[in-house]
Amino acid sequence: MFPTLKLFGVGSIPWSPLARGLLARPLSAQKETKRGSSDMFDRWLRFIGGYVKEGSGTPEILKRVEELANKKGVSMAQIAIAWILAKDGVTAPIVGTTSLDNLKDILAGVHVKLTEEEIKSLEEPYVPLPINGHA
Repeated sequence: MFPTLKLFGVGSIPWSPLARGLLARPLSAQKETKRGSSDMFDRWLRFIGGYVKEGSGTPEILKRVEELANKKGVSMAQIAIAWILAKDGVTAPIVGTTSLDNLKDILAGVHVKLTEEEIKSLEEPYVPLPINGHA
């Protein structure tokens, strides 16, 4: 899709670049959030479970995002935003948040720059998954 967008000079507006908060914190801390405690737990578990099943690559990606965030002294959310903004054609990711402080943290991701090596490290464990939530 991205080569076609580039050909026609059309930008991309990615929705949910933090994957409903999944990329904003370690996997072990997912339930400790406003969303994790306010969403119906079984619905939340089904959502997260679709991404973290064996062979998905997601747990390793989260580990690498956390390691890189610690190395750079920034949040995991900022690493996720820096990654999506490093992609050619991305113009304005659509983010959601539960607080102004979280929004400020997310926005600070525009100042984080990733090297090609760091981007490659984040992408290497990725395995495509089927669409979640649509039949």
